[in-house]
Amino acid sequence: MRKLLCILVLLAGALCYYVTRPSTIHEKVGAPAERAVLQTLPRGVPQDSFVRDLPRPLQLAWQGWHIREIARSRIPREDWVSLKDMSPWLPKAQVAVEDKRFYSHHGVDPDGIIRATLVNIQNDEVVEGASTITQQLVKNLLLEADPSLRRKFTEAGLAFLVEARCSKQEILEMYLNTTFLGAGATGVKQASQVYFGKKPKDLSLPQSATLAGLPYAPTALNPYNNWQGCKKRRNLVLNRMAEQEMITPEQLEDALDSPLGIGK
Repeated sequence: MRKLLCILVLLAGALCYYVTRPSTIHEKVGAPAERAVLQTLPRGVPQDSFVRDLPRPLQLAWQGWHIREIARSRIPREDWVSLKDMSPWLPKAQVAVEDKRFYSHHGVDPDGIIRATLVNIQNDEVVEGASTITQQLVKNLLLEADPSLRRKFTEAGLAFLVEARCSKQEILEMYLNTTFLGAGATGVKQASQVYFGKKPKDLSLPQSATLAGLPYAPTALNPYNNWQGCKKRRNLVLNRMAEQEMITPEQLEDALDSPLGIGK
C-alpha cells in the first residue's frame, strides 16, 4: 500500500506540474505574489532560501510536505485542540457529513465525485460537494479560492501528497482546527466558545452536529443570523450519522428534538 501511495503521489506531482506551469509571460515573471506565501511563513515552518526560487508546482509540493507546520501557524497555539480533547461526536459528525469514505480513500474519492455529480444533476443545483476532507484542508491552507479545473487538479495532487505524509487522525485534527466556522471563529475551540460557551470536549451530540454542518457555508449558516438554516443543516448531519450507523435511532430522535442552545 505504501508503494502504491508513493506512485500515486509521483503521478499527481507530474499532473500538478503540468496544470500549474506558467502559460503567459506575465505568469513567468509575476511570481512575487505567489512566492509571498513562502516569504511570510511564520517561525517554526522551514524556509530554506532555495525554496523561494523553485517553480510554483515544487513550492506547492514543499508546502504540502510541511502542511502540519503550516496548519499550526494559522491559529494561536492556545486554540489548537487535539482529537482526544474533543467530544468524540465531533470528528464522527464531520466525517459523516463531509466525507463518509474518509478512512478508506487516499485523498480523492472517485465514488464521491460520481455520486455528487448525479445528486446535483437530479436537483438542478449544487447540493452536495465532491471534495474530500483532505482536499478541503489543502484548499483552505495552500490554495486560492479559484473554481478553475486547474486548481481542482492541483488540489487533488496535493491531497495525495498529504495523505502519504500524514495519518488520517492528523488530517482530521488539522481540518477541525483550521476551518472557518462563522461568527469570527476559526477552529473548534473558538467556535465551541462562541456558540455554546463550552470546551470542545464538552459538546453534546447535537452541538457537535451543529459545528460539523457549518463548514458547508459558515457565514450563511451562522446560527446567530440564520437559526432555521443552521438547525436544518444540523439535522442533516444527524441523519447522515444515523444512516452510517454512528448513532442509534433513539439517539437520533433525541438529538433532532434538542434546541440549538446557542449562547448557552
